[in-house]
Amino acid sequence: MNQHEESRHSYPLMYLAKAWRQHAQHHGESDPQVEITAVPASHGPRGGYWSAFFAPRSGEMVIIQGAGPHPTHAAARDFLTWMLQQLHHNGNITLYPRVYDQEAIA
Repeated sequence: MNQHEESRHSYPLMYLAKAWRQHAQHHGESDPQVEITAVPASHGPRGGYWSAFFAPRSGEMVIIQGAGPHPTHAAARDFLTWMLQQLHHNGNITLYPRVYDQEAIA
């Protein structure tokens, strides 16, 4: 992962769909290489974690900041996964590449 400071972007939770479309989607489809992760909110044992995703095509880490950090790395990842699924179901983002009908192509 490229962790350079200039390749990190932070967005408030209310702009998650915009952040996903800008950094994780190409031509309307999500990059399957995008990694859902979490980053420490601050240093120390009680700092918590922000949800994040890493887009390898661009080398960008996108941090999603909600009302407060999540208590664990897993909780931050699970929350972001759940939020992305909700946005996908609402039609705000596309998570899965288009599945083409093999018979129609042949």
